[in-house]
Amino acid sequence: AIGLAFDEIKRIDKLMNVYDRDSEISQINQAAGKLPVVVSAETLEVIERSLKYAQLTDGALDISVSPIMELWGFGSDSNQVPSDDELAAKLSLVDYKKIIVDSSNSTVKLESPGMKIDVSGIAKGYAVDRAAQVMKDSGIRNMLVNAGGDIYAMGSPPRRGSWNIGIRHPRNNADLLGVVKLENKAVATSGDYENFFQVDGERYCHIMNPRTGRPVSGIMSVTIVADNTADVDALATAIFPLGAEDGMKLIEQLKGVDGIIVTGKGEDDMKVMLSSGMKHIVELTDD
Repeated sequence: AIGLAFDEIKRIDKLMNVYDRDSEISQINQAAGKLPVVVSAETLEVIERSLKYAQLTDGALDISVSPIMELWGFGSDSNQVPSDDELAAKLSLVDYKKIIVDSSNSTVKLESPGMKIDVSGIAKGYAVDRAAQVMKDSGIRNMLVNAGGDIYAMGSPPRRGSWNIGIRHPRNNADLLGVVKLENKAVATSGDYENFFQVDGERYCHIMNPRTGRPVSGIMSVTIVADNTADVDALATAIFPLGAEDGMKLIEQLKGVDGIIVTGKGEDDMKVMLSSGMKHIVELTDD
């Protein structure tokens, strides 16, 4: 069952890895402004779910932000702070409404030449869900699937009532912010500490505001708990550009979704916000 689960993760990665020139996502990008590309049911589902969250968040989650990510050097070995003119030129390529999906023919087209999409913000969670389903189909009833912090917990571990998942402190790597208790739920955390660079003391994280083309600041981490990992993966990223107040409003509006938002820039001004439901399943550290 575990072998089948890893095979499924590799299969999803082969379809959606933007760094693989033969993946379906790369084929869509290479055909931008030209022709629609026929894709698998899995790729179509992930793109459609991404567009659903783009609409739900008014573009806070936008899989077409890839040209901006490249401009800042994320995904490469060379980071830079681009000029306003460079940002303006690339921002014209960022618009989820220009991603044309034809469900009946299973095709995806990008309207403008130079557009690029990257579904890694939801595909990793989707792969976790697929791996968990494969194991469930094999008769497994108690499992923990963890893909770099995107976690699905089914059932419970031996002699315990739930899986206890530590949430990393956003500024002290060795410490936990708290522990969340999960059973048949998914959890993911996005943080400004995961991938960032600093220039003149200013921290630039990899989570972009698609409206401005600039890294988000003021939120250190977002943790989301929901029924499936694709959803928590997408929402944990989308909350950053929305901001803490609107982000928490969205969490409270969504059925079966709870979250933690940590605001501030450093430990001195750090504040922790909990959704109403999260208060029942998380234990924060004393300090």
